[in-house]
Amino acid sequence: PQQQQPRRLVLGHVPAAELRRGPDSPPPAYHDDSLLNRTFMGLFRARMAAEVGADSPFDGYDGIVDLTLRKLANNPSKYKTPRQIQDGSQRILRSLFPAWLLPAFRAMFARPLPKISGRMIAFVTAQTCEWLMGRCTVTSANMTGPPAEVDGLGVRVERCRYLEETGCASVCINCCKEPTQRFFKEDMGVDVRMTPNYDDFSCQFDFLRAPLRPSEDPAFNVECFTQCPSKKRSSSSGACEGTEV
Repeated sequence: PQQQQPRRLVLGHVPAAELRRGPDSPPPAYHDDSLLNRTFMGLFRARMAAEVGADSPFDGYDGIVDLTLRKLANNPSKYKTPRQIQDGSQRILRSLFPAWLLPAFRAMFARPLPKISGRMIAFVTAQTCEWLMGRCTVTSANMTGPPAEVDGLGVRVERCRYLEETGCASVCINCCKEPTQRFFKEDMGVDVRMTPNYDDFSCQFDFLRAPLRPSEDPAFNVECFTQCPSKKRSSSSGACEGTEV
């Protein structure tokens, strides 16, 4: 199928010279027109629109970004605090699965077979989430370099499409990292620690590792991106206000 070049959706007037955080190279091409990716994107968008109470006029991935920025991350009439944004994002993830499946997984796999469960989730995450995050590879947990033997408990996102397209640290924290960590722990019974890299936009998922507390997590102590479309910059410290919990 023909490859589709991603289109950046930026809200407001952000000079191109300010788009400095993240990789300098152009984004890769994404296969949004494949049947599998269209299916996953359509399901996710439908659940997202149901949660926020509206859909987007934009097609494809731009619609996902638009819903995130306008209706989820920057919608104080519905989500007044970062925790409420995280709760809404977790409900979206939960709604992607039949109601019986998550309790059954916790009882049949997560509790008696945690390592196998972690490997299963890592494999499924890498296979089904490339449309959202970009290229993903199953790795070892806590990977700091090429492992001698891949233990299958990690997922490496090479260049997170969602972070790059939304351009916002608070979106990463409130719409992805925190709700995803809570979803895996609370709804699937498996710990995961997500470690985004705001320099190259990679992200490491380490299953069976407990998440860091926000006070200890470097991801919460980041200055607002210059390309941030919502500009949650604190006047006193320069930190992204949206990452406060």
